[in-house]
Amino acid sequence: MADSIGIVGGGALGTLLASRFLKAEADVRVVTRSGSRYDLLKSEHASLRAGADFGILRSSEVVFLCVKAYHTKDVARSLASLEMERTSVCSLQNGWGHMELLDAALPGLPILAGATSLGAYLDDEGLLHATERGTTVVAPWRPGDLASAERTAEILRSTGGLLAEVRPDARAVLWRKLILNSAVNPVTALARCPNGVLLQEPGLFEIARRAAREAACVGKKLGMVDPDFDPEEALRAILRETVGNLSSMREDLARGRRTEIEEITGTIVNLAEAAGEQVPVQAALLTLVRAAERRG
Repeated sequence: MADSIGIVGGGALGTLLASRFLKAEADVRVVTRSGSRYDLLKSEHASLRAGADFGILRSSEVVFLCVKAYHTKDVARSLASLEMERTSVCSLQNGWGHMELLDAALPGLPILAGATSLGAYLDDEGLLHATERGTTVVAPWRPGDLASAERTAEILRSTGGLLAEVRPDARAVLWRKLILNSAVNPVTALARCPNGVLLQEPGLFEIARRAAREAACVGKKLGMVDPDFDPEEALRAILRETVGNLSSMREDLARGRRTEIEEITGTIVNLAEAAGEQVPVQAALLTLVRAAERRG
């Protein structure tokens, strides 16, 4: 069992991880702007430390980042101020570009990239709905941090009781995640539906399939994706694993909050333009979600 486990972010994924680790009686510290949803956990697990102060993360063996990608710079600055020496930082965030920010701010700590198919969302009353069948992939951002990735995956398995595996190439892991997020999240957000509906509605699935194919083509041109990667097969697999899940973008858009459309789809459109690739479906989804955000 880990000496202590830190989590930054009190949303659905952060809450799910905290719940799993607390069941194993681990020392869990959660940094969140709102502690209200942790009141019940605190009543059941007196050892839980939660609040807005990043200082509670000191001495954590690993810290999982479960915040929006656009908060990465602020989070990285707060973590750097702690002057931690041996803590691994594992980002489970969406998007692209956040790892570079963490790498620059935390040069002395192992930086890990994570991608998970765990399905979790919070309903209007703040209650957690989750499926724990998905797998979490952990990969080192720097080649020398492979041992830290293996240890973090072991914590997820042995302490969290979750499926986890290690891969050596963080950039390939993140681009594959980007492909799937760019296909699923905007479509489910605009259609206001759970992920599994895309398998039931041929028209919606076709849009997602084309978006995934476009993102995969960009990734292959940039050398981030294996030539034999099948985006449609991967799309069907993630939809089956998260059939009842509500994507974070769907939830954000429905509640009038800022989405991660820029960090996900915007990134693909910008990189595609630089690489000379045409991504009309991705561009259309970007335009539609931007418009939906402006209209509240």
